[in-house]
Amino acid sequence: MRRIVRTLAVLGAVALSACSGGGSVLNFDGSAKGDRVILTVQAPSNIARVVPGGSLPISAVTVRGSENGFVNSNRYIWSAALTTGLQYPAFELGQTKPCASVTLTVPGPVTTPLVADFSLYITIDPTNEANILFSPPPVIPVPPGLPAGSVVNQAAANFPYCVVVSATNIDSKAVGSITVAVVNPLAPTQ
Repeated sequence: MRRIVRTLAVLGAVALSACSGGGSVLNFDGSAKGDRVILTVQAPSNIARVVPGGSLPISAVTVRGSENGFVNSNRYIWSAALTTGLQYPAFELGQTKPCASVTLTVPGPVTTPLVADFSLYITIDPTNEANILFSPPPVIPVPPGLPAGSVVNQAAANFPYCVVVSATNIDSKAVGSITVAVVNPLAPTQ
């Protein structure tokens, strides 16, 4: 009986020492830094889709290793960029569709795709930096800073256009992103 108690005590001490200093079965080197960030949306089937003027909740989590071990670090720098030429996940099984472009029409008439910083349309949760609301504008503004002499007649949104929302973990510098489709309000499931 004493041998069993002694054996259990030794096994318990070994198990505790293996976990001391922040180590665990997912983290043998004692480091608490993640190697990537996973972004998810609070929507059915995790398809990132929103109408202009609406809001889409997005959450970030920092993970580590091939098993996506959770890293307790919720400090992020968020950014968003209007893009062109991407694909977005349109269906639950991962099938994708092409993103349309937002175009600028200048006198001539010449059209050019618009890529712009959309970070202004991110609202960070003040109680948890891992959660945001992405709210694309109802009408895309004409960007400032065009070359001298150019006059833009209009910025036309062809639907669905895409915005890449990214989160960078402040502690580990790990980055993750999600492509958000801004869809036509008249056909939001496109």
